[in-house]
Amino acid sequence: MLTTLLLAFTTTASAAREGTLVWAGIDFGLVRMVGTGDFRDPEQIFPGYLDKWNGLFVEEQMEVLAKKAKVESVSASLSHLADLHRAADPETQIIRDDSFPFTDELPRETVIERIGSYELRATEGLALTLVADQLNKPNELGCFWVVSFDVATREVKMMEHTCEPAHGLGFRNYWFGAIKNVIKRVDVAR
Repeated sequence: MLTTLLLAFTTTASAAREGTLVWAGIDFGLVRMVGTGDFRDPEQIFPGYLDKWNGLFVEEQMEVLAKKAKVESVSASLSHLADLHRAADPETQIIRDDSFPFTDELPRETVIERIGSYELRATEGLALTLVADQLNKPNELGCFWVVSFDVATREVKMMEHTCEPAHGLGFRNYWFGAIKNVIKRVDVAR
């Protein structure tokens, strides 16, 4: 799985060198949060933590992403996420069933359709996004679709599903640990 991710991200980096790499953020609008005890405060999570994780990424991971993609900088285009996150429904997205399988992935078609709906400020270049699939507490995994796409056409250039271990102190940092692992494991220096 990560070999494919490495190759796909190399393709993303190569295209980014030719133009602009746009960080389209972490889309939590479709995420399933699995666990009987970890998601007890939906009012704080939706959209509070969803937006906080994106802010934390911009603060801590943009330089890391630029180095991985071998570009001087990465521009962020995140305004489209606010409405998508406000529309998220904790009643259906928090799953209080510890036996829910982390192998139950969001369908590719759903992710592609989602990307097509993005209203980005950027108008050209290559974009990269993480579409959150699951935050699965029983398995201590965060699962994401890593997707690169053409900003102008929304044509998906690459998409790969990956699950990474969550870690860190406190709710925010624990789940952000999985996001950092996704970025850390993607190595374009080949």
